[in-house]
Amino acid sequence: MFADPLEAPAHASAPARPRITRRDVLMAAGYAAIVLLLAAMGARNSGFLESWDGWPLWTSVLLLLVASASLLWRRRLPLLPLVVAGPLALAEVIVGGQVAAYMLLFEAFFEPIMHGSMRLARRTTGIAIGLAVSALLVAAGLGASGPMLLVVVLIATLMVSTPLLWGWEVRHHRDARVSAETLAAVEHELAATRAAHAVETERRTIAHDLHDVIAGHLSAVSLHTNLAASLEQPEARDRSLLTARDSAHAALRDLRSMIGVLSTEHSAELPSVTLDWPSLTARLHGRDPDASVSIAPEVEDPSRVEPSVQAALLRIAAEASTNAVRHGLAPITLAVR
Repeated sequence: MFADPLEAPAHASAPARPRITRRDVLMAAGYAAIVLLLAAMGARNSGFLESWDGWPLWTSVLLLLVASASLLWRRRLPLLPLVVAGPLALAEVIVGGQVAAYMLLFEAFFEPIMHGSMRLARRTTGIAIGLAVSALLVAAGLGASGPMLLVVVLIATLMVSTPLLWGWEVRHHRDARVSAETLAAVEHELAATRAAHAVETERRTIAHDLHDVIAGHLSAVSLHTNLAASLEQPEARDRSLLTARDSAHAALRDLRSMIGVLSTEHSAELPSVTLDWPSLTARLHGRDPDASVSIAPEVEDPSRVEPSVQAALLRIAAEASTNAVRHGLAPITLAVR
């Protein structure tokens, strides 16, 4: 047999029909060669018409060559083997008895199921079963002998059940494979989307840290250096410069931590910044020694406040403190409840 059960058809979603490929040509040529070879060897059965010796050999060969040629369109037009190879092979089985006709009758039922639409596959199944039942009824109605009736039963059963069962089995496996490949592609796209979302989330987290933490430190450096330049008392000037130096060191530590995260392969690891409630309090007191800071102890209790909420509170407080240090004129007050 030259049936190719593992060959997948064109994508169902593609509007254009599949082209005739080299494999289709080789398959049709192979069946044509089998027809000629078996005819030359004289391999044949007697036809089912007992009162007729059959038609000439050249007629059988011509019919089967036309049936073989229809297999060129087995994927592009699966209905063609059914309506061309099917009747010609069936006629040869009944009248001429060439062995190659049985092979072509198999292909006539197999190709529409394998490469046709679901509707065509179901209709082909119905036609094949209907032909088998009709053959049995006709043979019984014509008063065929017992041995001949048994032969009709065997041939009708084999020529119908084999291509139908094989065709549907291979079609189900092919559809399952296509579904699995589609599902794998969807999962791959979903994983890529999740990865991109994770990267974007991490980028935003780092951007928030740069803005809320490092920007706050640098703002304190700028304010205290400007303040030191305007102070006349050495002690106050030194204290302001010391605060600016500590803020610069804190900003440098945070920046190095973030650069380390960006340069490592462990992209899921977040930077460990120096932002916490004590450092935020120290920043505010460095800007305004009289600043009022009140942080409820429950805010830092993981059993009371989730870590994600604690991080959000720190960011909000850092943003507010940065704006207060940079732009505020009134005494600074920070209260977290």
